[in-house]
Amino acid sequence: MSRWKKFRYRLEYGGLFFAAWLVQRLPWRWLRPLGKIIGAAFFYIDHHRRAVTLANLEAAFGQEMNSKRRWEVGRKSYGVFAETFLELLWSPRLTPELVKEIGKIEEWDPNPCYRKKGVPAIYCSLHAGNYEWSGQVAAYYSEVFPVIAQKFKNPFLGSLFDRWRTSMGQQIFPQERAMLKMLRHLKSGKKIGVLTDLNLKPHQGPVIIRCFGRLLVPVTRLPAALALRTGAALIPVECYENPKGGYVYRYLPAIPIDETSTEESLTQACWDAFEPGLRQHPERWLWSYKHWRYKPSIGDTKHYPFYAHHFQSFDDLLQCSLCEQDEVKS
Repeated sequence: MSRWKKFRYRLEYGGLFFAAWLVQRLPWRWLRPLGKIIGAAFFYIDHHRRAVTLANLEAAFGQEMNSKRRWEVGRKSYGVFAETFLELLWSPRLTPELVKEIGKIEEWDPNPCYRKKGVPAIYCSLHAGNYEWSGQVAAYYSEVFPVIAQKFKNPFLGSLFDRWRTSMGQQIFPQERAMLKMLRHLKSGKKIGVLTDLNLKPHQGPVIIRCFGRLLVPVTRLPAALALRTGAALIPVECYENPKGGYVYRYLPAIPIDETSTEESLTQACWDAFEPGLRQHPERWLWSYKHWRYKPSIGDTKHYPFYAHHFQSFDDLLQCSLCEQDEVKS
């Protein structure tokens, strides 16, 4: 590492540490309005990401959403992300009593397995709402579960984010050999949390799912693979803002798993469970991310966003996926 890069990385670490110190001096009820202001400001300033956001919304909703509505949803989406980041920085001040006030649970399953000790479960979430605090809330209402450490280009930042994400006692699994560790964890009757909308490159072993009825995307197969190998329940968890402050975490019924289930079908079923909520409250999702980088070479692809391109590796993966589906049907 060059001296300049090391200096820049340490400067980033110092700046983020100081920002967190400042945020932690604020009452938590100030964070949401502050996040909305910061998010709106960045939406107007950040021309490139704003273009990505608006293109994503047009690709997903087409004529269902006019330009004025796309602009409104995009601005609010920036605000939600800013709120989430500020609240992550504030995490060291969380206490069990405060988590009870901040996070409310809605159970849409009459027999929720997440409350049962010794029953393995995989909490599946999107980058929607305050996904960072979902683990803190789950740790209070059921049990502490591990999260996978995020790798940063700046190696000094990892310790900061690990500290914030484990404020309520969560365990951190490093990305190295994470699959093996999670397998053991689930087989011992415990629970984990996974984000299911993590985009992967075609050579990273993803599965392809269809979003909003018209967009194909390669995403992680990890939750489905773990469920099939361990018998763990796949539980979609949604996050909505509570008008009175804090959040409502909605635990949807577990995804059905039987002898015909595959990694592809379970991953698609997870997305299908989330999509109605996204259509109702699209501002909750991280629209500024380039979700649809790859588009197939055949078929009508005019609705894909401007940054999407054709890649032979994606076509090969798509063809392989279609062949596997035909084999399962036969």
